[in-house]
Amino acid sequence: MANSKVKRFEMLVELAQDELDKAQETFIAVRQQLESSQEQLDSLQDYHTNHLSKIHNEKEVTTAQLQTTQAFIDNVNKAILSQKDQITQLTHVLEKAQETWIEKRARHQSLKNIHLKLKRDERVKLDKQEQKMLDELASQQFFYSKSSE
Repeated sequence: MANSKVKRFEMLVELAQDELDKAQETFIAVRQQLESSQEQLDSLQDYHTNHLSKIHNEKEVTTAQLQTTQAFIDNVNKAILSQKDQITQLTHVLEKAQETWIEKRARHQSLKNIHLKLKRDERVKLDKQEQKMLDELASQQFFYSKSSE
């Protein structure tokens, strides 16, 4: 019976490891998405800054150019705001993924510790049984050798 309990816990540890692996993969994927989004935001902000400085450096700007540039800058600003919103959302998703990963890691470690304790207890029990059998065998051999004398 105890051996089947050890086997059941072994299965639970394996399942917990699978869940932990999936949680870790999710965490890594979301973190990479967040890093990519941050890089895109940085690029948009650099582009915005460079474009504005280019316009400021021009000596003569027509009204049409100014209107076109303003419309373009507005679009870039919208893209920057959208990117910031995406980063905020991904940050929340990343925090949740990290919490899930921490929970799965703690569960896996707990189950692993219980499994190891069960295995140790089973080993101690088997060692005691083996020692008892050896003691009984030695005792029987002793009495057998005494009775045959």
